[in-house]
Amino acid sequence: MSIIGIGLSIGMAAMQYSAQQDMASKQQAANDAWVAYQRREANAENLRQENLRQKAEAAREGALSELTPQKQTQAQEKEQARLEKTLTPEDLANLAAGKTQSINDKLLSGQQDMADTVKTGVANRIAQAAAEARDRINALAAVQSYGGSQFGLTNRANAIFNASGQDIRLAGDERQGDLAAYQVAKAVQPIQYQMTPSPWGGAASAIAGKAGSGLGSAMAGMFAG
Repeated sequence: MSIIGIGLSIGMAAMQYSAQQDMASKQQAANDAWVAYQRREANAENLRQENLRQKAEAAREGALSELTPQKQTQAQEKEQARLEKTLTPEDLANLAAGKTQSINDKLLSGQQDMADTVKTGVANRIAQAAAEARDRINALAAVQSYGGSQFGLTNRANAIFNASGQDIRLAGDERQGDLAAYQVAKAVQPIQYQMTPSPWGGAASAIAGKAGSGLGSAMAGMFAG
């Protein structure tokens, strides 16, 4: 019985050692997998952050590229031309194009019998008044093209800054959301393995104890005889 008990104890110890080694191997594998996971998440987050940073930077640079002196001048001249066309009555536009007959006929209607010198004088006054009107309209168009007209420089700049700001804020919000998600990923812990007590360990110890007790009694009997 003592030999059997000792054998069982040794066998149980070997099984326990093997189980410990297996657990250690699994724990190491779990730790390695956790390290690899954290590296993947860190690299992926760095890439996302850089892409979003570049997106925000592109929005900023795009806005600045639309507000260069050259493009501002082109936009102002284009808006001034549009306003001049919109604000100029058709008759003044005809005068500017050299079509004087129609407006002269309208203004001199019923006075066709007057002397030619008078007609010429009136026509000259009309042309002068029309030129002055065009000048005032052009000046007004120039002023409004810098200010708050539909496509004036003020509204144009505000529209550019608003669009750029929206893109930059969106990229910032996405970066914050990604960082929050990454913090959750960083908090993930590796799998933890623990040894569970083997029911055979106690049984082997009991058997070994009984075997040892029996061996002791036998030895005692032998010496007593």
